[in-house]
Amino acid sequence: MSTAAVPDKRRRYVIAGAMVVLAIAVGAVFGVILARAISGYDITPLDGDETSVTVGDRKLAIWVSPEGADVSCSAVEDGTSRESFSASSSNTSMTIADRNHSWERLGLLDGEPGSTHTLTCTTADEVQIGYADNPRVLRYVVLGLVLGGAAALLMLSAFVLALVTALRKPPRPAV
Repeated sequence: MSTAAVPDKRRRYVIAGAMVVLAIAVGAVFGVILARAISGYDITPLDGDETSVTVGDRKLAIWVSPEGADVSCSAVEDGTSRESFSASSSNTSMTIADRNHSWERLGLLDGEPGSTHTLTCTTADEVQIGYADNPRVLRYVVLGLVLGGAAALLMLSAFVLALVTALRKPPRPAV
């Protein structure tokens, strides 16, 4: 008479196991997205003290290597002579390391997508200046919180389901 409870228990354990597998898959998806974003971020070194750069779909980050180097940069939009580079302490709070350099963000170059700007930097000889699209850090923080929260909720739900199933008493046989 207790055989009716066995398939029910087994089904609950299978559901809990599937939830754990789904949580691991969600975590793996986030890991792949983050790895692709990090590995695809390349800083283009500047040639010379004055370079023409084009703004893409977001602001350009101007980077300096080594960190803390004494650099002075300015940029003007070609055709309008509008100042387009801003460096402030809030902009320099990011560092990135690649195979050859440890980069510190110097500031942001802002302009309309497709606009061309002349970037001029004054540096010491051993200092390298580079540029790249501004990283979308907030996007990955939010994505990590959402996917991490979903994975944690799935794991917690699976644990509770398995625990309740294990602690549940079998039904009494009918008299």
